[in-house]
Amino acid sequence: MRSRVTSRATRRQRRRRFLLALVGGAGTVALLLLVVMMAYETGLSQDAAERERLRADLQRLKEVNRILNEKLATTQERLEGLAKTYAELRAAYEEKTVRGELAALVALLERRMEEGIPAERLAFLLRNATADAGCESEVETARLFVAVPLARGQRTSASLAGGRIALAVEGQPARDEGGRPEAWFDPAAPVRATLTLIDGRRERFEGVLPATYRLLLEGREYRLVLQAAARRGFLEVALQRCGTAVAEPATE
Repeated sequence: MRSRVTSRATRRQRRRRFLLALVGGAGTVALLLLVVMMAYETGLSQDAAERERLRADLQRLKEVNRILNEKLATTQERLEGLAKTYAELRAAYEEKTVRGELAALVALLERRMEEGIPAERLAFLLRNATADAGCESEVETARLFVAVPLARGQRTSASLAGGRIALAVEGQPARDEGGRPEAWFDPAAPVRATLTLIDGRRERFEGVLPATYRLLLEGREYRLVLQAAARRGFLEVALQRCGTAVAEPATE
């Protein structure tokens, strides 16, 4: 009787240990499955984050590429503009570069200016030069003050042609903002010139500057040009000698 009871107890213990082992094994398997599932979910999450990071990096690279393309296009436009400007400047330089006789003339003008001749005097001579073969190439110049009522102590006459011609010029005084006369002439108003010649004659002419006048003296023609000087109140005079004048036939 006792042996049966003991045998039953032993079988129950075995079944309990088996069940416990089975439950323990199932728990272990479940735990392993849980760990695997957690690892899988973690992998999926990390993979999604990596894809998102790669997508963001790709978007940034596309934006950088767009900006670089825009800058490249702007740079190309600037280079084309600079090339066009350079071509225009080069053409202008080639057009304005002096050569030959003109270059020699420019060099001569520079030397005369270095010698102290004012630029306005040289320009005055050039403006009044003539291509007339009957006239001398040399042009005599002089500067004188135009006489006005308020002017005092200024040289208002000039001697030309070796003392053969004396020139005096009178003008109308310039006026200030209040209408009061100044001590220098108005270059926009007419001037009156008086020529006293070595043969005793006296000739007069009037005109607005620049004014020209021709006269005959000792069988030669003289050409005068009067022009306002750069210095206020003064007048520039140019005199050129020309060929022998043809005498008028005598009248009976």
